[in-house]
Amino acid sequence: MKRVLILLTIAACSNHSALDGSEPAKLEPPKDAVVKTSENGPVKASISVWPPKPNLGEPIYLRLDVDAPAGISVDAPFQEAGDQRLGRFKVVGFVRDTHRKPDGTQHQEQTYTLEAPASGKQRIPPLRLEMVDSRGDAGKKAGTQEILTEEVPLDIAPVSSDAIGKELRPAAGTLDPDVGGTPWLWIVLIGSIAAVALSGSLLGWRFITMRRKIKVKISAYEQAVAKLHALEVRGAPSAEQADAWFVELSAIVRTYVEHRYGLRAPELTTEEFLHIATNWPAMASINRDQLKGFLERCDRVKFAGYRPESQESLDALAAARAFVEDTRVQQTEQVAA
Repeated sequence: MKRVLILLTIAACSNHSALDGSEPAKLEPPKDAVVKTSENGPVKASISVWPPKPNLGEPIYLRLDVDAPAGISVDAPFQEAGDQRLGRFKVVGFVRDTHRKPDGTQHQEQTYTLEAPASGKQRIPPLRLEMVDSRGDAGKKAGTQEILTEEVPLDIAPVSSDAIGKELRPAAGTLDPDVGGTPWLWIVLIGSIAAVALSGSLLGWRFITMRRKIKVKISAYEQAVAKLHALEVRGAPSAEQADAWFVELSAIVRTYVEHRYGLRAPELTTEEFLHIATNWPAMASINRDQLKGFLERCDRVKFAGYRPESQESLDALAAARAFVEDTRVQQTEQVAA
């Protein structure tokens, strides 16, 4: 049996297994790899490329498998020797291995790591192999024969799906548009803090306003009770004091109503005051007849010259106190506020 010679020459790589001198791990083509097979007689050359749909910046692997029987030599030199490129693809590393079987059959593997030049439609050009059949006397006349692998088209995606949501590095010679600006995450954070602060301010303002209103209402009750008590201590008025006494009693109740329900009508007559109070929404739950009867009793003394008995005056004072007590701010209203 004649000696079998199989020579595979790689550009600028000598016997190294990687361009950078490192020893990469052996890679096996996945099931979805693109496979192209070429045959010339007993020699078979297969090209496997993966991933089938690569992204720009993602490594692309090409594996060349050559099977030749005993007595045949195969030479597979790079056409771009010394350029470390395969077409437009840059060769950044490779691994090779040779297996010889007992019957003289040989299997060679070469796995290349490629880098795509750009996105879009690209192609890996055919690899040219030369074979010499040295078997028997007929082989001496056969000469050198050529084997060309098929070209492999690839569609390079511009952006990797793994890079979604991450900041992309700016191209060489360009500036990142965010350089010197405020990161979007900080903008969102500052906006959220401002929204929370504004909401808190509005709630705080409403809380303070409600507290202030409650204090005014409570203060109106306390002042009215204190003035009614002082009037009671003075006792029932005489005939000469009745007019001034009932003016003061009427003023205490009207001032209390104004502050308790937010009603501002100090210059109105009793009839006008009662008309507004009857239609005032905040006073919908009070006993309007009770208030009307009390104010009309005071007007009889102030304007009609009526002089009540002492007990009648004290009864008017008691009616005023009852009205104030019935309409005071309750504990439930304070808690709700």
